[in-house]
Amino acid sequence: MRVKTGRATALVVAGTRAAPRLLERRELQLHDPKVPYSGQPHHAALELDEKKAAPVTRRALETVRALGRSELEAAIRAVAAAGHQLRGVGLVVGSLGDPAKLGNPHVRAHALEGRLYWEVLADAARELDTPCAVIAERDLYEHAAKALGRKPDALRAALAELGKAAGRPWGAEEKCAALAAWSALD
Repeated sequence: MRVKTGRATALVVAGTRAAPRLLERRELQLHDPKVPYSGQPHHAALELDEKKAAPVTRRALETVRALGRSELEAAIRAVAAAGHQLRGVGLVVGSLGDPAKLGNPHVRAHALEGRLYWEVLADAARELDTPCAVIAERDLYEHAAKALGRKPDALRAALAELGKAAGRPWGAEEKCAALAAWSALD
């Protein structure tokens, strides 16, 4: 999956390292538009006074955690219903850095939210006894090159071919999710 704020793009890849094939593509909705600030829970503290922000943030975080669990569970069930066994989940994330080290409150809120969504999915995977790897996007091609024994340029070409078979959309998010899944194949 390529995890972003409030959502994740998930691709299920099967086959072998030499011949991966895309089985499914889905979007996981990790926030509820009806729940204030569930799309950006840490922004409540920036935009509301402290007394009002705490319960709003708490409700938003509870919503995100519940949705993360239910969305991942639904994705796992869909893979099983299609007759496949999920080996694990790979989460491609924007950063593994510590948001607390960021001085600017607005930038820190965005970093906290970026971390929140992938941590929710990683926690849900653990709860569902599903192996989970978290990879920073900037390290993904190096990670995949080692795992697959291919050079990054060869991986990009292979992903382009996989994308032709998959159809649109086939942007950076789909490529990241596919590459993370492909890297886990035998």
